[in-house]
Amino acid sequence: MESRVLYEAAFAFDFGWLLLAAALAMFLIVLLVFIRLFRKSGHIGRKTAAWIVAAAVAFELLLGGAFFWLGALEYRATVGAYRRGEYRTVEGYVEDFHPMPETGHDTESFTLGGVEFAYSDYQSQFGYHNARSLGGVITGDGQHLKIGYTQVYGLGNVIVYIEELP
Repeated sequence: MESRVLYEAAFAFDFGWLLLAAALAMFLIVLLVFIRLFRKSGHIGRKTAAWIVAAAVAFELLLGGAFFWLGALEYRATVGAYRRGEYRTVEGYVEDFHPMPETGHDTESFTLGGVEFAYSDYQSQFGYHNARSLGGVITGDGQHLKIGYTQVYGLGNVIVYIEELP
């Protein structure tokens, strides 16, 4: 049996970004509807309405920009590190495997060569995060693997490469 690569870090579109954009757009639409109603009823003037809209747009741009910037930093620390070869590797047999239940709402974790890993399908991140119950490639104790990983602040050891060894 030959070794085979099971996972390599790459850019993957995350629906979390789409949900954030949709939520920000919905917030602005609701705000515009309320402003129009208040303007028609005479409760606020034109200048006040313009200031409220400007403040809301500035808030959305600031919030969206912050999320984009944090995502770019995480991408650079994971996928970027993998592409530059700036990651550590560990080889061994999976131990202490804790699978995520099929119902979710937990993390999957294991130890390989003394290094601990934990991830979840329900946490949006770059790097490997697919639980066994949802088709993940790490299946349980005794699996012989070589894993490339990088340490990301707030996420711990993030897997950027998985190779199954004979």
